[in-house]
Amino acid sequence: MNREQSRSYREQVFWVLVIEALIIAVLILVATMFWTHVCTDSLKSCVAANDHLRPVTFLALSALRPFVFTPFFFMALIAGPAFGAAWGTVLTLVGGLLSALAIATIGRAAGRNLVAPWMNANLPATSRFLRQQDYKIAFFLWLVPLIPFDITAFFCGVFGCRWRHLIWTMMLGTLPEALVFARMGSPEATFTGSAIDTLALVAVAVIMPLLLGEYLSRRNGRSMWQQSILAYKELLAEVRNNNKVPRRTNFHPDRTPILLLYGFFSSRRALGILEKHLQDKGFDVISFNLGGLMGTFFTRSILDSSLFIDGKLKRQMERHGFKKVHIVAHSKGGLVALWWLLKMGGHQYCDKVVTLGTPFKGSNLTWLALVTPLGLWWQDMWEMRPGSTFLKNLHLSTLPDNVDVYCFHSDKDRVARGATGLFQPIPPSRRIHPVAMNDISHFEFLSRRQVTDRIASLLGVQVGVVEVKAAETTGENALLRQR
Repeated sequence: MNREQSRSYREQVFWVLVIEALIIAVLILVATMFWTHVCTDSLKSCVAANDHLRPVTFLALSALRPFVFTPFFFMALIAGPAFGAAWGTVLTLVGGLLSALAIATIGRAAGRNLVAPWMNANLPATSRFLRQQDYKIAFFLWLVPLIPFDITAFFCGVFGCRWRHLIWTMMLGTLPEALVFARMGSPEATFTGSAIDTLALVAVAVIMPLLLGEYLSRRNGRSMWQQSILAYKELLAEVRNNNKVPRRTNFHPDRTPILLLYGFFSSRRALGILEKHLQDKGFDVISFNLGGLMGTFFTRSILDSSLFIDGKLKRQMERHGFKKVHIVAHSKGGLVALWWLLKMGGHQYCDKVVTLGTPFKGSNLTWLALVTPLGLWWQDMWEMRPGSTFLKNLHLSTLPDNVDVYCFHSDKDRVARGATGLFQPIPPSRRIHPVAMNDISHFEFLSRRQVTDRIASLLGVQVGVVEVKAAETTGENALLRQR
């Protein structure tokens, strides 16, 4: 890491810590102000006997609870004194269900557009495991009272948990917590009695149904343990095997190889369909494991990745004898390609670059990482945020006269929507070619044949491919005549 990168990283850490501190302070302030206003006196009055609180009002407050950053048990503490232990427990569960459905709906919208396509491209077996065993995973998470603010509901939505599974796992999983805290707030009950009742209830209503469900799942060959082992093996294979780069020695002397670069938090596995489509069209294809989380999922900084690509590609040229490459890069990979091309002399070895859904103006999704502890480690999030120093320096680059950049962009792309996917250097260049494909989503750039067909037409017909195929056909016909 050079001095400039080190300074940028220190700045990133500082601002992430500041943002997180501000967020925590705001959350506490909002929750305190809201409940103090609702209680009309103090927070203590909320958990005291409250004769004027009505069930409808309580349910409305329960639905709002996660949006004012209040833990689930707080509503049970209110319900116990107001409605009694039994009725308070029921109302707490119903109110929790309303808030869980609202949060899960938000999560489902995010997962459908981003998480599901990523999972299907990178970890298909894990995606199947989550769909098949969603109710067991959700149930165990609901049982953990330390997971606040309906995070479980949010992730149920993100990963496509079925609604009926969300409902019954939430009701059963939070039942012990609701009962214990409702009875704690009820003046006629003791804590010892509440604990005994809760243990008996958990045994009959939770553990026994769970064991029965696991037994039936095993009979159908889909036990959670077996599926967990499959998911673990897939992750292990992803790290150890799927990103190994096969050493190629058969580069055609008349073809220019294509270097494929994948995007943030993806792996080489995500390139599988695109690579096959290009090879079917006669292109020689190269791809490298770009490293990152677990040595697999691409989270390295863009500047470090550009240095890595520079050294790796030059060694490949020396080993195999080709003089230049074309680059096809998805998402963050396009930023790596352009930085290498414009700032590190890559234009000497590459005159055509195709970017697919690259956030040249940054992506607002980066803030999801920068407002969490993830921002303390992932430097590429800092580089890809809108208005970053990295992006400003990239756009101030002059495009060489020998280079053509084809920017595939789409209004359907949730990461780099529309013009965000266009590289616009200062001064402008006529060698930047927008390619609008507005019916393609972010991850569909890696799998749709119409994208591959357009890439092939832009990069040109590979010399020798037609002749080789014709010779093969002629040979096959001759063999048939002999038979």
